[in-house]
Amino acid sequence: MPIHAHRRTLLALALMGGTLGSAFLGGCVKQMLSNTPGGNMRSDDSFTYISTPFEPLTVTLYDYRDQEPLWTVDVPIGSKVTIRFLDNRAKAGTTRRPDIMQWAIYDKDKRRADLTNTMAVPAADSRMLRVAVRDGVEYPDEEPGEVEFNDPDRQWVPVEPRRFRGVPLDQNARQGSYMSDG
Repeated sequence: MPIHAHRRTLLALALMGGTLGSAFLGGCVKQMLSNTPGGNMRSDDSFTYISTPFEPLTVTLYDYRDQEPLWTVDVPIGSKVTIRFLDNRAKAGTTRRPDIMQWAIYDKDKRRADLTNTMAVPAADSRMLRVAVRDGVEYPDEEPGEVEFNDPDRQWVPVEPRRFRGVPLDQNARQGSYMSDG
């Protein structure tokens, strides 16, 4: 086989491998870089829940040994909560609660947020995370902004004459930069 044929074959294989690799990694990287419902497809003990008007969620963490609720949150409509458990953090935890739970509540349209809230929790075999749908349909709070009505007596004056390359335009030409006097 001539040398040029080997180079073409290697180039074709490299391009096919690069294309397939980028297609595969594109989906994986997106999952790794965003908190989506169903998890991020890694075994890092991370969970994300989105609250919608028709599925308003309440997330509660229980100590499974005595059924004691340790933490609960009513996820606001249009928001999501991401929870991540870190195993065996001896310095921050205790013998009864050796693991650490990190969480954050943030807008559902954001891909990621820093999980800045923490608390000591029981080990994985002694905790239970329960997600419940609250009764009824809920809608996000709407805070109507102040309505401003234009004053019909307001006088408008031009800001400055328009120029094109440093030369003033004809004063009779239509001009669009106006500013309120009052």
